[in-house]
Amino acid sequence: MDVTQLLGAPVASLGFGGVAGLVVGYTAKKVTKVVALILGAAFILVQVLAYKGLITVNWDAVQNSAEQVWTDPQGMTLADRLWQILSANLPFGGGFVAGFALGFKLG
Repeated sequence: MDVTQLLGAPVASLGFGGVAGLVVGYTAKKVTKVVALILGAAFILVQVLAYKGLITVNWDAVQNSAEQVWTDPQGMTLADRLWQILSANLPFGGGFVAGFALGFKLG
């Protein structure tokens, strides 16, 4: 079974940029799911420890730290910076974007 049979005819016309985008999009979604799972488990652990009285959490400080990581002083978000890195110097940007969207949907 080839890729066109598996994913349909539009994938065959994506070219190199589209295939690269497809792979990156698919991987990005899988990595995002793993990161969400880890962060969720860490949050549950912290909440259980706080509930038991073993730790005290300053949630205002946690929120301020998270906001500084998410948005830089110029107002650019972490997602914007990541997209800038992934799409830098690509002569086949249109195909990459289409492939990324398809890969993210499939992932």
